[in-house]
Amino acid sequence: MARLMSFSLSACLLLLGLLPSLLRANDAPEFSEFLGHWEVDFAASEAPNDKLRYLYDVTLSDHQRRLASGQNRIGETPFQAIDDLRGLVNLGRLGEQITRTAVLNVRMQGNTLYVDRDDNFSLRCEVGGIAEEAENLGYSRCRMSDRALVFWLGLPGGFGIEHRLILSERGDRLSIATTVAADGVSQAFSVSRVYQPFEPVTEGIQCQYTLGKGKVCTLNGGFND
Repeated sequence: MARLMSFSLSACLLLLGLLPSLLRANDAPEFSEFLGHWEVDFAASEAPNDKLRYLYDVTLSDHQRRLASGQNRIGETPFQAIDDLRGLVNLGRLGEQITRTAVLNVRMQGNTLYVDRDDNFSLRCEVGGIAEEAENLGYSRCRMSDRALVFWLGLPGGFGIEHRLILSERGDRLSIATTVAADGVSQAFSVSRVYQPFEPVTEGIQCQYTLGKGKVCTLNGGFND
């Protein structure tokens, strides 16, 4: 009887230990919840240039502090610090290019989820299939992590790009945290963009997005320069 009670107590403790992870798994969104059309919310999104300026200042201050106090890393010189900062600027420029997307279309085709991004390459994920696959320039993988759908792309030269798509609990906001990292650069560059759902415009109306004005729509595509 005592052995049975001990076994029951152990089972209960094990269940209680697993309960938080089970709840997190149940709270995680399904792939289908990401589907739809999304447009950027400029007011809630980070500006790549501002983020680069902040990271540059932090990295520069860190190098200056270590060099001045003699606590620099083995073999680190002022010239290497300059190369590190130059590498960070290059990462920032690349990050700005790959996060300029204003409109997303998340769709399913067969077992493949596509994140079509205007003015940019699409992200894709094999749902329930092989999580890692070869690309033209490297390889990619995707996975669901808590409430985030994570895409990772490895490129030659030690470059890595991660897109972390996080769906809000109400499903009315989709944030994409993009991180670009490279071998030999001490600081990765990260920037976050926030998107909200929208219905595609009707025929005869076209919209374009600018940093200054945001979304501007007109009939018959008649934009003025």
